[in-house]
Amino acid sequence: MEDVDWSSLHKILSDTTRRSILELLAEKEDLSYTEIMALLQITNTGRLNYHLKALGSLLSKDDQGKYCLTERGKLTANMLKTFPEKVTVEKKKRSAVKIVAATLLILLGILLISSTIIFALSIPTGAVLTTETSSISNHQIPQNTTVFLTSLIVQSDSSGHLKLDWSASNPLHIYVLNSTQYDDLLLHAASHGQIPTYIENFTGMPASYISQYDLQTGPVSLALSQGQYYLFTGSTNNAILDSLSYTLQQNQITGNNSSPFEYLLPAVPVALGILMVAVGVLILTRRFWR
Repeated sequence: MEDVDWSSLHKILSDTTRRSILELLAEKEDLSYTEIMALLQITNTGRLNYHLKALGSLLSKDDQGKYCLTERGKLTANMLKTFPEKVTVEKKKRSAVKIVAATLLILLGILLISSTIIFALSIPTGAVLTTETSSISNHQIPQNTTVFLTSLIVQSDSSGHLKLDWSASNPLHIYVLNSTQYDDLLLHAASHGQIPTYIENFTGMPASYISQYDLQTGPVSLALSQGQYYLFTGSTNNAILDSLSYTLQQNQITGNNSSPFEYLLPAVPVALGILMVAVGVLILTRRFWR
């Protein structure tokens, strides 16, 4: 083999598939295309065609379409038998590098995807806990009279938690009405076909209410859905409302003026992570970096 281009031969033998083809033909003498595919478990015809073409003058093809080794091919196959240890070590080194590289790509890709998702989920949604407070003191409550105290609003897209706390000289009726129930009061207070726009006080008690408390002192708590509410108090005796305070807490959704680009931004590292995982899998399955 004095006229052999050693650099070209080294390039040819650097691939494990090409070395396997030479060793197989040295053992079997001649094989068909499909037999080579089956024995080497190669499923990609393009891949096998590439390696057969790369072997070049080391192979020949007879009239029946079977491949066999030329004299150069036989000498090369014998050389592989003479120096098996070096080939094995180099193969193990390359395989180890590929496995490590593929594993790192997959792990980094998964880490990038998971960290991006966790970060995106941790971004505030624009919900803000708001607290509204108010108080009333030294309010005269006539006998058998219901008196309007105040109104409050629970914003849309939120729910409210109302806490009432009061003290009075005598037990009081505390009423919480929604807008429908308040409108019924206005209708009942109509005079000569004229419906009042608001009610300050009236005799008796409301016909309906969300909740009613008959206590001299609070506190009490009530959960409210979205809408407008009205607070009334009444007494069967003359009473003085020494003090009444309410606290309304609600998770109110604020406007978010973020641009669409801010929502698309997490998609970039996720896509990169998916690409890294895909490349790692292709390396492990020997479809990339063969």
